[in-house]
Amino acid sequence: MNDDEQLLLFSFLLYWVTFILYLTKIREKKRALFLHLIIHAIYSLFFLHGLFYRSQGNGTALAWWFFLLLFLWVHWLILLGFLVFQRLNAKKNLRKDE
Repeated sequence: MNDDEQLLLFSFLLYWVTFILYLTKIREKKRALFLHLIIHAIYSLFFLHGLFYRSQGNGTALAWWFFLLLFLWVHWLILLGFLVFQRLNAKKNLRKDE
């Protein structure tokens, strides 16, 4: 497994761990699950298809790989932002109740 594949695998694992943690912390699990899975499936399948089947060897594979990582990291940052916001909101509510 080369470095590019390792980075891609690590990014997917990081995204999925964060996504599972996110699902454990929210109330509307079913809605969030379907929304994020559909979004994730659309961009992942599009870029993975391009990476494996539409790369002609003149540098387009690098573009497909880069944009897959870019979308994955942006989606991960959005989930991380939701988690941080949820955590801060929970702390704020705890202080209010005391």
